Amino acid sequence: MSGIDSDTNSRLVYSSDKGSMCPGCSKPVKECICREIKRNALPETTGKVRIRHETAGRRNKGVTIIYGLPLSQDQLEKLAKKLKSTFGTGGAVKGYTIELQGGQCEKVAVELRRLGYLV
Repeated sequence: MSGIDSDTNSRLVYSSDKGSMCPGCSKPVKECICREIKRNALPETTGKVRIRHETAGRRNKGVTIIYGLPLSQDQLEKLAKKLKSTFGTGGAVKGYTIELQGGQCEKVAVELRRLGYLV
């Protein structure tokens, strides 16, 4: 045997039947399930939710960062939406953290305790 067939580490990149293949799940790109798996994955946490206030790298604008939540990406986005509407502020989900504009630390801690989280 010679060439590509003998290489056990090779992966199918393109199939004339189905087009481009996802390198992660080896399915056609249109049927890829990698993004869905990543969105439903839970981060490893210590069980305590942590809240901090940052201004570094944001032109001295304060941001409240919430991390350590044992939630999937979809659940984080739902919680972020609820917190943003509760406090009337903007924000975003980045990675497994929620960022809210402004110094909301105390209000966020009270709200998360009310929702049953250990802060």
